[in-house]
Amino acid sequence: MDQSMHGLIGLSGGEWQDLCTRVLRTQHGADLVAVPDKGGDHGLEAYTLSGHVFQCYSPIEPLATQKRYEKQRDKTTEDVGKFINNSEKLKKLFGEHVKIKRWIIMCPYIDSKDLVAHCAAQTKRVRAAKLDYADPDIHVICQTMEDYELSYKKVVNGQLSRMHLPALAEPDYSAVDSSNVDTMREKLGKVPSLRDESRRGEYVKRLLYSYLNGQDFRAYIKDHYTEIHALLESELDDLEQRLVMEFVLDDDRPAAQLKKVLAETEKRVKECAPDTVSGDSRTLAHGQVAEWLMRCPLDFYDDLAS
Repeated sequence: MDQSMHGLIGLSGGEWQDLCTRVLRTQHGADLVAVPDKGGDHGLEAYTLSGHVFQCYSPIEPLATQKRYEKQRDKTTEDVGKFINNSEKLKKLFGEHVKIKRWIIMCPYIDSKDLVAHCAAQTKRVRAAKLDYADPDIHVICQTMEDYELSYKKVVNGQLSRMHLPALAEPDYSAVDSSNVDTMREKLGKVPSLRDESRRGEYVKRLLYSYLNGQDFRAYIKDHYTEIHALLESELDDLEQRLVMEFVLDDDRPAAQLKKVLAETEKRVKECAPDTVSGDSRTLAHGQVAEWLMRCPLDFYDDLAS
């Protein structure tokens, strides 16, 4: 899976449906017809005039491969059943001129070939029903965003071009657990230039300022820019793995290591949201580093030579 799409795993049902609709509209334009939820559950989110039906499904994660498959399988079975059983409603919905050639379940992640085989079995089931609104050669298939890569990237780029974050605010520092602050303070004490209590206290306060505002920024991005949120979280998760597996092996002194982590984190944030003003990117990056300092992925060896 493309790294930029990995963060789509775990989107809520509403977030996934909204993203799918925007990507499908980019892909199909005026040919796409969205089906409102109100007025009955037809077991589909949208269809095209050329004969494709879409159902969007994002199970609650994390899930093991087998469990994810079972949920995707059951959802496919259930909604193909609705496609067959709601014949009177669907005849009115599609009219006389639309014949469905593809029934498609769209999921953030498909990692079991068994779902492909299950869709083949559901194809046989739909064809046996001999529905007036279904083409005799209809297929039930499963897809992910990788099947719409160009349209997905257009949606993401459209989000980037209009991204605005709320103004920074003076945060409530009491919202941070004092033991986490103590952990960060202790780690930063290994940096020679921050061994002075007063200087370190000011540095901790600045990191907490970025951490709390960064949390608000990330919540805002999740609510308003779903695709950017998915990409940002994926990149920061990947960087955290590097902290655990690679950076810990570096023999850099604490000050150099901290500087490198701050710079790399800000670089990742800017890659995800290049049009974000530098101050906001820095707040997101420094806030993430503060989180790592508080909950342990980032630590330093004591620089005894200093």
